[in-house]
Amino acid sequence: MSSPRVIASFLVMAATASVIASCSEQPLPTAATPFTLPQADPPGTLPQAVPQSGVPGFATGVPRFVDMLADPLAPVSGARATTPIAYAPGAPPDPWPPGPPPKAQPGVPVPTEPTASPQMHIVIDPDPVMHSGVAVPIAGCENNPYTWYYSQMLVNDSGLSITFTSRENFFDGRYSSTNPQVVTIPAKGTVTLDTRWCSAYAKPHYAQTRFKGRDQKGQAVVISAPWAALLAP
Repeated sequence: MSSPRVIASFLVMAATASVIASCSEQPLPTAATPFTLPQADPPGTLPQAVPQSGVPGFATGVPRFVDMLADPLAPVSGARATTPIAYAPGAPPDPWPPGPPPKAQPGVPVPTEPTASPQMHIVIDPDPVMHSGVAVPIAGCENNPYTWYYSQMLVNDSGLSITFTSRENFFDGRYSSTNPQVVTIPAKGTVTLDTRWCSAYAKPHYAQTRFKGRDQKGQAVVISAPWAALLAP
């Protein structure tokens, strides 16, 4: 018959193994925007807009939405890890503009050149984007300590409202996620999307959002935002 001391030792070993196993598990990539700001109110009901420095005409009183996103390239450790290249703080992506994206599997979206259109334009603020270091509070960013925060100001230059029903997110040319949130920009109106990225890699990166929807007459509208240059930590 086993002694109490032997049984206690066995229980301690089992508990330790369980803790080690749970710590080695990596969270799956997180879908875009588990958190968003409340749906935008009509502009007339919002507080008085306050101009923000950095972009002429940028105002905090316009409707705002939020995307919190993770680098689709998971952290690598152990035998597969390579010695990282040391980048100077604030180093920009190179080359710039970015070259062709990495090859994707069939059916996986890939980024395209920024769209130049008389219908609307998008402003990245700030540009370039400095490293933040403030954690992005989603599960996919738990092991990704490097972060970047910026805003995308969507300006409708046309006389028709535009409604986007999806936006595709790309990081270093790789598809990250699609957000099906509906965003409507009134004629001659503006909407701001606050974008937040995290990565496990202390290096320069670049990101892009592609917006898909229709205008007031039902015509398809596809707009690829400008590249966002994310400077090295």
